[in-house]
Amino acid sequence: MLDSGAETECVFCRILRGELTPGVVAFRDAHTAVFPSRHQQPLNRGHMLVLPIHHVAQIDEIDDVVAGPLMTTLARVTAAVKTAFSADGVSIRQNNGPDGGQDVFHVHFHVVPRFAGDGFIGLGHRYGTTELPLEVRLEQAARVATALASPISAPPRNKPV
Repeated sequence: MLDSGAETECVFCRILRGELTPGVVAFRDAHTAVFPSRHQQPLNRGHMLVLPIHHVAQIDEIDDVVAGPLMTTLARVTAAVKTAFSADGVSIRQNNGPDGGQDVFHVHFHVVPRFAGDGFIGLGHRYGTTELPLEVRLEQAARVATALASPISAPPRNKPV
């Protein structure tokens, strides 16, 4: 964990405290939260971020208490994004460190809805992302919150042979 100064300045911590973009959090529990990415590609709208609610800069700093809930939320959000945006698939990405492409130093996973032929090749401005208005992100958060509240069918279990 970083010092409290990092938490005070961290844009994700500020969003979670309600200081920025009120209402944009689609899901929050004791350990994790979900909200739409501010920058999204035009053909991949519905791009969500899944993160721990307590400031952790990089993935190798996550403790066992948060690791399990974080993966559970990631799995649930993956299904919810597919449902909410009628996606054909989902790409999940986690960037770690400046040389790994991390630009906000609060660990987070990108959950990007994918569609046949969408041409998605990456994250960031150089790949054609644009900043979405808050109203669009609020609508996306509501769609994911609704999908998370609905029972999502579990995948079929492998039958013993």
